[in-house]
Amino acid sequence: MEQKRKHIRFQPDENTFIFVNLDDDIVHGGLCISESQGGCSGVFHLSENFVIGKMCYLKVGKLDSICADIRWITPLDDTVVKVGFEYLN
Repeated sequence: MEQKRKHIRFQPDENTFIFVNLDDDIVHGGLCISESQGGCSGVFHLSENFVIGKMCYLKVGKLDSICADIRWITPLDDTVVKVGFEYLN
């Protein structure tokens, strides 16, 4: 079976937050649910500003800010989405 992922996933520290700057003058905050060397994912309130392929800046926990690309978006209910990011640096 071929491994689809390039990097091993690991659980973030408890209550690790992700702050996302999408150039819309709003910093979106969410809870980080997985991390890897190449990206992360988190749970956020639904926003039309989350668009697959859009570049953004992330601040994940205590790490320095990093440029990322939104790779996927999964609705969890009417108001919450899970968003996957790939680091570009």
